[in-house]
Amino acid sequence: MNDHDRDLPEERRAVRLAARRLAEEAPELVAASADALRAGLAARADTLREAALAAWHAGISPQVIAEDSQLPSAIVLRWIDADR
Repeated sequence: MNDHDRDLPEERRAVRLAARRLAEEAPELVAASADALRAGLAARADTLREAALAAWHAGISPQVIAEDSQLPSAIVLRWIDADR
């Protein structure tokens, strides 16, 4: 976590951490078997989705969540719509 992240609400830090883990661990997952790749990516993506929804429930805007997660706003909005 960098110094700037420490000043953010817990929910935003969780989104950033989940996105960072997904990006950092992707190369290892790609090197694994196809089943491990699918399971690993699905688990990490689900963690990111859950963090994004927790941030939204805490009042963080979808646009900020998209920026923190480095995902297109459309994906974040789709997750939010599905959660409603």
